[in-house]
Amino acid sequence: MAGTPRSPSPEDLRDCLDETPRTVSTAFGPVEYAERGDGDPVLAVHGTLGGWDQGLVGAEFLRVNGFRIIAPSRPGYLGTPLATGRTFAQQGDALAALLDVLGIDRIPVFAASGGGPAGYELAARHPDRVSKLVQVDGVCIPGPIPRVSTSIAARDSLARAQLWLLRHATRPTLTALFRALGSDSRAVASDRATKLAAIPGRTSTLEATLRAVLGAARRRAGVKNDFTVFTPAPLERITCQTLIVHARSDKAVPPASAEYAHAHIAGSELYWMDGSHVAFVLEAADTAPAYVVNWLREAG
Repeated sequence: MAGTPRSPSPEDLRDCLDETPRTVSTAFGPVEYAERGDGDPVLAVHGTLGGWDQGLVGAEFLRVNGFRIIAPSRPGYLGTPLATGRTFAQQGDALAALLDVLGIDRIPVFAASGGGPAGYELAARHPDRVSKLVQVDGVCIPGPIPRVSTSIAARDSLARAQLWLLRHATRPTLTALFRALGSDSRAVASDRATKLAAIPGRTSTLEATLRAVLGAARRRAGVKNDFTVFTPAPLERITCQTLIVHARSDKAVPPASAEYAHAHIAGSELYWMDGSHVAFVLEAADTAPAYVVNWLREAG
């Protein structure tokens, strides 16, 4: 694909966390969201441990390339009560209801990790509302709960400790993260961490994501709800162009989710990244986000 998209700077990512969200009433209950940027809108559906802030950080690479990001907090996170959508099907309906309030007929959807089920449900239940769907390491079928996720969710102090370690002991921290979220041996994980630690600014998105985890008490209901067993969305109903981006060695969201989605969504494209669950923002940061930007820019 042509073009060399921009990457967000550390300042861009910090600015995401300074945005002010608002809450609107929808047909399915209150939904909190934040907006950032100009241009064509993209709906960013955050993962587990998230909220509007994680949504903005995760989609900032799109904002710096000319898109307007609309990032809601899923039910149980921050200002959106769990009652707005306990099931992922209900979350898909709530996202469609948010689009109603915002006066948006159709929109590309960018969903990540634990936001995968809600993104798939929105596209399956409301196919006329989603023009394109991008899933990055998206959950599609129930799977194991990664220990690193549950530990970070437990207390803010652990997120702050991880932030400190990421800044002051980058290589060993990345090694531990790769081991927790991927399937590599310690030696391979250490080698990958050494190479990445030597690249200035490479951990900025991960640092901003960890900062967005702070305020765990206001996210805990959503985290717990994300880990309930669910029935996969009726993927055969998805008619929009779909790009599935997934890490080959992902242990947090195993590749089986990507393979299942690719097999059930007609005409979908599967883009594999080398590495673990954080490959999109670390190891594939120069390639996978650029691929997504250009893919979204292509005429449907």
